[in-house]
Amino acid sequence: MEIGSPAYQGEVSCSWQEIESLVKELALQIRKSGKKYDCILGITNGGIIPTKLLSRELTIDAIQFIPVRNKAIIKDEMPTLHENKRYLVIDDIYDTGDTYRKVKDALQGFTCDFYFCMSRRDQDAGLSPKVLNHDKWIVFPWE
Repeated sequence: MEIGSPAYQGEVSCSWQEIESLVKELALQIRKSGKKYDCILGITNGGIIPTKLLSRELTIDAIQFIPVRNKAIIKDEMPTLHENKRYLVIDDIYDTGDTYRKVKDALQGFTCDFYFCMSRRDQDAGLSPKVLNHDKWIVFPWE
């Protein structure tokens, strides 16, 4: 869905403070789970900044990015992954689920957990500390 499409009813801004707070909540959820990760995989473009912030919170220095442009995964630019490692996949928002499904398919065979700063609705694809339950376009501070 694109801004201006009938599905979105206006827009709402997300502040840097809110992103910091959501990332801290994600880190808390991850710590409580007891799971340990070898690397954080950020989904570009929206997941780049949350990935860096979360790496700081969890003290995970290994970061790689899943290259997504124009809603497609750029397979030639995919990072080299290892079957014996555990990956934490991060994006800013779970919206329609289209990007999530493409990334999940690309990561098939690897141990990955998905987390999002926000989710458009309740979903079972990954964890998110904020469920929007509205159809406003979200404007993130890095946009």
